[in-house]
Amino acid sequence: MNALLILDKPQGLSSHSAVHRIRKITGEERVGHAGTLDPMATGVLLILLGSAARLSEWIVTHDKKYRATVKLGVETDTYDATGNVTTTRAVNVSKEEIAAALETFIGKQKQIPPAHSAIQIQGKRAYKLARQGVELEMQPRAIEIFSIENIAIENDLVAFDVHCGKGTYIRSLAHDLGAKLGAGAHLAALRRTASGNFSIEQSLTLEQTSEAMTRNDLERYLLPMDLAIPQFDAVYLNQTETRAILNGQFIAAPQNLTTLLARAYDEQHRLIAILERVSERQLKPKKVLTE
Repeated sequence: MNALLILDKPQGLSSHSAVHRIRKITGEERVGHAGTLDPMATGVLLILLGSAARLSEWIVTHDKKYRATVKLGVETDTYDATGNVTTTRAVNVSKEEIAAALETFIGKQKQIPPAHSAIQIQGKRAYKLARQGVELEMQPRAIEIFSIENIAIENDLVAFDVHCGKGTYIRSLAHDLGAKLGAGAHLAALRRTASGNFSIEQSLTLEQTSEAMTRNDLERYLLPMDLAIPQFDAVYLNQTETRAILNGQFIAAPQNLTTLLARAYDEQHRLIAILERVSERQLKPKKVLTE
């Protein structure tokens, strides 16, 4: 079961717990995920089965798309609906002002992550320190928001679609929007609609995954693991080259390579390794994906 499963993660379940549930449903011990979703959030969680779990380091860079709902007038310590209310204010802003404020967040920028996040600070998770009452000075990080569209405003709720790059915290976006409007805000709801090329339309719920296993046809819903790393050139190996790569040896590099890493396929067109270019003439195995 070396493949990808697009899971529609339910609300209230952590990404780690979702992996545990998939492991229990499928019986596959090697299960991972790419692109953590907060327990409050729902939607696309890319599940990596079998050897696909070894590709996670290259998948977390995927762009993400979300449908976010922000509540104006109320700030929380976690920047979302799960936290404790810290401030409430009257909301006196127009729809035009809200739309204009959202427009300013499009592009490359520095964003300060929430203190209640999984970021490591001196070897400890920030959220654990925050829960202990430790005052944290979170460092800004470079992010990019490509678009904010389909804005819908009803009373103090603002919903919109956001397309963003790696490391963007939608909770921070909600908080920063509230600050810019002078009203305060927090993230009331969040649904991830896409991760890279994988969309919510391709997803299964946990219940659907379990039902498919019971019918013994889950395989029809799984995706080839190489779809997660299309950014690397493909190299097709002959039998001798395949044997060399599986034994950790170098092979000659094709002349038409354009990427430093490459997907290596055997004669049956099965993805067997990620190769690293060590010179213009040689490739070596960086990660072997076979059993």
